Amino acid sequence: MQHTDITIVGAGSAGLTLALLLAPLDLSITLIEQGPEPELTEPDFQRVSALNLASQRLLQQLHVWPGLSAHAAAYQHMSVWQADSFGRIDFSAAEQQLPALGWICDNEQIRQQLYQQVKGCHNVRCLFNSCIKKLTQSEREVVLQLSNDDLIFSRLLVAADGANSFIREQQKMPLLHWDYQHHAIVATLACDEAHQATARQVFWPDGPLALLPLADPQRVSIVWSVPPERAEQLLALSPEAFAQAVTAASQSVLGQLQLCSERRRIPLRMRYATEWVQQRIVLVADAAHSIHPLAGQGMNLGLMDVAALAELIANQLEAGQSIDQPQMLQQYQRWRKSEAQSLILAMEAFKRGFSGGLPLPKFLRAVGMNALNKQPALKQKMMALALGNAGDLPKRVQLSASAASEFAAPSA
Repeated sequence: MQHTDITIVGAGSAGLTLALLLAPLDLSITLIEQGPEPELTEPDFQRVSALNLASQRLLQQLHVWPGLSAHAAAYQHMSVWQADSFGRIDFSAAEQQLPALGWICDNEQIRQQLYQQVKGCHNVRCLFNSCIKKLTQSEREVVLQLSNDDLIFSRLLVAADGANSFIREQQKMPLLHWDYQHHAIVATLACDEAHQATARQVFWPDGPLALLPLADPQRVSIVWSVPPERAEQLLALSPEAFAQAVTAASQSVLGQLQLCSERRRIPLRMRYATEWVQQRIVLVADAAHSIHPLAGQGMNLGLMDVAALAELIANQLEAGQSIDQPQMLQQYQRWRKSEAQSLILAMEAFKRGFSGGLPLPKFLRAVGMNALNKQPALKQKMMALALGNAGDLPKRVQLSASAASEFAAPSA
C-alpha cells in the first residue's frame, strides 16, 4: 500500500514532462507505465514530431533539450503548395527574426531524454511494466489496484495514457470522435537533392504529403495521409515502386527518392473528451484529444496541457490550497479545452478545404493561398500562433515582453 500526492498514468512524453514539472513542488509523485523502462538508443526517426518554439522553451527549462538537440533537425523554412495549381505559401525563420520555425524530433528520443531527467527526481517513483486492475474514487482519494495487487492511494490522478486511454474508458468519460477516413503512411527516405532545412507539404485531392527534414541534409521523414484503400495499394508496392510514388506525389521537389526504412500505417481519428475532469481524475494530451497531423501540432498541444496543469497546481500550493480543489481542476478544463477545440476545428476546416479536385474550389484555394502569401502581417499572426509565440499559453513558455515585441513587428 502506498499513499502519494499525484499519480500519473502513462510514461509517454506528456506524463514524463508533467512529472518533471511537478517534481520541484516537493509533492510525492507516482508514475505508472504498462510498458518497459525507456532505454537510451540511437534515434531511428520512425515516428517524429514537429516541436514548436513553446515546446522547445519548455524542454530547455527542464534540461531535456541539450540531449535532444544533437539529433533534432531545425527547419528554417516551410513551403506549402497545392498540386497541379499555382497556389503556394512560404514561411521563413529569417522573415520572423527567429533562429528556426521548429525542430523535427524522434518521438522515442524525446521520451528517453525526459526519463533521464526524471530518474534524478527523488520524489518521483516510476513503476514500469505495471498494469491497473481496478480503479475506484471516493470523496478523498483515488485508489488504484495494480495487477500485482499493490494499492496506490492518490489525492489526484492524471491520465496521460494516450489516445486509447484506459483511465478514460474505465471511468466512461464521454468521448466525441470521428474517423478522418485517412491513414497516415510514415517512413524515412533519402533524397537526391538536399532538403535545405525546409519542411514541405503538398496537397492532393485525396490528402496531403508532408516531407519533414531530418538532421541528415539528404533524408526526410514523410507523413502521407491518404484514404485507407490507397494506403493498402501503397503498402503493397515494392520499396522501389513506393519511392517512385512518393517522388511523383512530391512533384520531384527533392529529386528522386529512395526508401530507407520500414513503412508504417497509422489510422487517423479525431478524439475529443467532452469532460476532462471527473472528481479527482484529470485527462491530458492524447487521452483528452487527438487530431489530424496536418499541422504537426499534436505533441505541442499535449505538452502545453501538462504545462498548464502544473502551473495551476503550483499556484494552488503557493496560495496554501489543495491540489485537488474542484475550482482549480475546472479552470484547467476550461483553459485547455478551449485551446484544443480551436485547433480541432482549424484542422478539420483545413482538411475539408483542401479535399477534392473540382476546378472552381481548386482555383479559389490557389487564389487565397497566394493572397495570404502577400500579406506579411497576417502571415506573422498565423505563425505566432503555430510557433507558440502567441495565444493563451502557460506562463513559463511565453515569450519575454521584449522578444514578443520584436516578433510582433513585421519585417520590412
